[in-house]
Amino acid sequence: MKIFKKDVMVLIVLLLYAAVSVLDIFNDGNGILQLMLALLSSFVVFYMPLLSFKPKKLVNAVLLMANIALLVITYINFRVLLVNILFLSYLIWNLITEKLIQYKFLLPFTLLVSYVSVYGASFLEFSIPLFIIVFYPIYVLGFITNRHNMVKTKKVWGFTIFNILFSGLALIAIMYKALGKSVLRSLLFLNIENLGTVTAIYLPFLAVFLAWFAASFNLLLYLPLQKFQKSKKSFEFTVYISTVYRFIMFFVVVVLSVFICEFSIRQSFLTTLHDILEPNLIFNIIFLSGIYLSLISLIGKGISNVIIALVTVFLTLANYIKFTYFEEPFYPWDIYLIKNLFGISKEYLNATFVITALVAFVAIVLLIIHFRSNVLKYLKPKISLALIPFGAVLFLFSMNVLDHSSLSTQIGIQKSWYIGRSEILANGMLAQNYYYLYDLDKYLNPKPKGYNQDKILAVDKKYEMPADQATSTTKTKLHEKPNVVVIMSESYWDLSKLSGIKFNKDITENVHKYQKGQLAPPAIGGGTANTEFEALTGMSMYFMSPGIITYNAYLRTETPSIASVFKDNGYNTTAIHPNSGWFYNRDKVYPYFGFDKFIDVTGFNMETEAKGPHISDNALVNKILSELNSSDKPSFIFAVSMENHDPFDNKYKDYEFDVTVESDQLDATQKEIIRGYAQGIYDADQALGRLIDELSKSDKPTLLYFFGDHAPRLGTLDEYYKVYDKLAVENKSETEQKLGELRYYTTPFVTWSNYTELRSFSKIISPSHISYEILKDAGVKYPNYFNILAQLENNYPIMHQKGMDLINPDDELVQDYQLIQYDILFGNQYLKDIWNK
Repeated sequence: MKIFKKDVMVLIVLLLYAAVSVLDIFNDGNGILQLMLALLSSFVVFYMPLLSFKPKKLVNAVLLMANIALLVITYINFRVLLVNILFLSYLIWNLITEKLIQYKFLLPFTLLVSYVSVYGASFLEFSIPLFIIVFYPIYVLGFITNRHNMVKTKKVWGFTIFNILFSGLALIAIMYKALGKSVLRSLLFLNIENLGTVTAIYLPFLAVFLAWFAASFNLLLYLPLQKFQKSKKSFEFTVYISTVYRFIMFFVVVVLSVFICEFSIRQSFLTTLHDILEPNLIFNIIFLSGIYLSLISLIGKGISNVIIALVTVFLTLANYIKFTYFEEPFYPWDIYLIKNLFGISKEYLNATFVITALVAFVAIVLLIIHFRSNVLKYLKPKISLALIPFGAVLFLFSMNVLDHSSLSTQIGIQKSWYIGRSEILANGMLAQNYYYLYDLDKYLNPKPKGYNQDKILAVDKKYEMPADQATSTTKTKLHEKPNVVVIMSESYWDLSKLSGIKFNKDITENVHKYQKGQLAPPAIGGGTANTEFEALTGMSMYFMSPGIITYNAYLRTETPSIASVFKDNGYNTTAIHPNSGWFYNRDKVYPYFGFDKFIDVTGFNMETEAKGPHISDNALVNKILSELNSSDKPSFIFAVSMENHDPFDNKYKDYEFDVTVESDQLDATQKEIIRGYAQGIYDADQALGRLIDELSKSDKPTLLYFFGDHAPRLGTLDEYYKVYDKLAVENKSETEQKLGELRYYTTPFVTWSNYTELRSFSKIISPSHISYEILKDAGVKYPNYFNILAQLENNYPIMHQKGMDLINPDDELVQDYQLIQYDILFGNQYLKDIWNK
């Protein structure tokens, strides 16, 4: 009976072998046909060990070389024959399995090899037949079941059914997410070449779950045919339970860790469950798999589990707290907040939470002490040389994806100059934290040499204004404090500086009429927040690393600014920006700066006050006037416009243009961009003129400051430099100050007052100097450290990352400035304490 069964099975295998070969001839890459061929092939592979064909060494070598030659020929034509791969696989597997079967970890190890190999091969520049690797676990299990009698036990059935259910559900989930992503076309793993990143990250899971499911299902089909008895050739299959359990637990640890971390930032179980198999989070799972496997190979599983658990718990708690109370992720450089942790926690912690945390901590410590022998055994370091290359492959190829935007953007992951909620949700916590750590040196500001309280006190004393100059420095003595209005105009640049362009009207009429100088903002084409950071605080981006957005990276506590100074002088302080308040963290930062009120886009009506996609500059002026007239107290208003934000082409397609552009040096696309930008400049200029007219009618003394936050993007980064180079006219001040590349950065600076004459600036200056000028003009009392800006204006009017050669870092003045900035942003804020006394 047993011989009959074997002969029948051999016949079935041979028939299926033939059927698979015929089907493969008509295989056009259809995903469903690929899946059918894969399942049929798995059946053939499982029963291959039944075949009695065992060629001698010489014959085996000849057949092997002949099949390899056939494989090479088919590869040249990009058409690998499945029958060739099946026979080649049999020759290789039949040769090596007899020697490897003695190792009990062989089956789970082949799954690991499959998982890692498919991932690594996906990024190779050449194709490789992975069928031999992916389907080998099926052959190994078939070898075991066909060559040995199984020990009669219920565990075999239970274990097999469990594996079918576990691997089957995982396979269905991955295939469901993989549909429509051309992944199924690669299920035979014959030609793995030039795959997109999406396919590359799904294929390893498809490979391992397909092999796992096929091996388990074929075993279940075979069990009724297997004679259960004990004999010399019997094999206790349940010894595989522990090793397969380890394999399962590996992925459970990784997936659970990623899931918990993502839940902490999404704060919704269903949302996290929905997102966990999206390409970006699947990549995070692979990335963590590489880290986890590398740790296991170097220090053993026990310590690795503890490390993964601690990191998961830390990131989860840190991000949950930050998202709950600050609506932003935890950043590695948040160590600067440690000094404020206890002060902040008082607002959110209660006695129940503290007691529960302490009880839990004590319980854990007691358990560790009680089971210390088991704990020490569990944590015993153990190196595994065999696993090192697999961990390295997973980790290095994942880093390769993260470091190359052409790969990472395919799965929705990319490094952004803007960091915040949307970036960590898009990239996943692990990928985003990799970017954080990669750029960590940019965010960590080392303590300047000599920083201490005595040094800061000495610096404060050094820049104290003499008593006879401590009164108002404005030319006209006032009986009441003046209103102060500061407008930072989005992308405002003097377009009239371009040669070879004609406009039908003067688009910068009012700016030129009241212009008193030029600024060199720290950004170009974007990074608005850094310009306003300099203007509001008097500090400089010169001391920061490139790419830093201070609002996102550092400002998490009360920080002195001219807003807080005006507030201390009895002013109402208002910030206005008709954009989403969360952008650049303004809704958090402005209160830290001392603004009593922040009006974001929700304070405007998009139906009636917008022009193009944004709130108009005209509406912004209306809001400023309304705020000035709503209080009897003096007002400090800082307004950031939005209308002229890029992109500029097709921006005003539903509006009538006031401005026409003529140029024989620009192509049609460039001309359209210039026309859209010119209309925005004209609108900003007209709004400024109307504001000045209205303020002129008021009997309230008023100071007005207007400047652009940065030059615009006139196309892509490369293109707008080309436009500037082609059409820009050299400016006298730019030439005299040897600005070089900084000539692209300059924007107009306008000042106006209805009661006094304000000074003009002969040199181009950094926006940080605006703060000192505003405080001095307003005649308010302010901290001594602002006075350093007067000396800096004489010696270093521009401090800019693009003009490092213009600064002597060893100058005591520069070093004092750095000490002041460090104390306020990262130090103990001694200067703030001095001012508050």
